[in-house]
Amino acid sequence: MATMTEDDVLEQLDAQEDLLAFMAKANDILLLAVKRFLPSLFVNNDEEIVEYAVKPLLARRGPLDDIDVALRLIYALGKMDKWLYADITHFSQFYQYLKGQDDIPGFADDITWDFISNVNCITQNATLYGALKSMKFADFAAWSETRFVGMVKTALALAIATIFKELDT
Repeated sequence: MATMTEDDVLEQLDAQEDLLAFMAKANDILLLAVKRFLPSLFVNNDEEIVEYAVKPLLARRGPLDDIDVALRLIYALGKMDKWLYADITHFSQFYQYLKGQDDIPGFADDITWDFISNVNCITQNATLYGALKSMKFADFAAWSETRFVGMVKTALALAIATIFKELDT
């Protein structure tokens, strides 16, 4: 599988112009990270098992090519913390929701704020979440929407990078 660093994750997410494109890229990155993590559950570098059993499971359109199925397996085996499982599931569900919308919300919309307020990687970072909350609920004269959008995008990108790093260890 392709090698990707945290810097690559941040670069790819920063390049996305709107929320749907951002969440699509985030979902791709999370699926890649989950698929890179999965082989560690099955074998201890046994090449035959990897070739004939694990690779078909992880192949495109294989049973574990679905992020929700793969996550459930990892979580059921006790190999993932609950907060991590919840965050990845939350990102996946929000992406699925956005794909079904005719009018895609933006980074500064209330539904995006509700999403952010339920992402552990963001809410557990008191400094980051506090700054976002202050900007979100400040008098409009105190901040610009462009600055807030940039901060939201940064917070989401950092959350994905944190999840990626957790799965890469």
